[in-house]
Amino acid sequence: LFPYIDAMAASKRAGGSVPRSPFGTVANPVRVMEDDHTVAGELAEELRVLTHDFTAPDDACRTYRLCYDELARFTVDLHRHVHLENHVVFPRAIALEQALV
Repeated sequence: LFPYIDAMAASKRAGGSVPRSPFGTVANPVRVMEDDHTVAGELAEELRVLTHDFTAPDDACRTYRLCYDELARFTVDLHRHVHLENHVVFPRAIALEQALV
């Protein structure tokens, strides 16, 4: 998907048209990735619940606490990644493809 988005951007800069893709419209892999993002968000929420909001038990060792801290940071990064792709990259890619048609 991302090399195709790069190819579309290069085509637009060169005044060309939409390049051929192996998946039809860019909206097709975007839908798949949005579905993957939904599943990833559900799994991250399950982790949050199972770890009591990433709160280690009072008697947890340092490694245990570090693991929970890293899981919490990972979920923040995951949510940022999903937000940027779903609300910035994907809409722009779809608009770019439409502009090239």
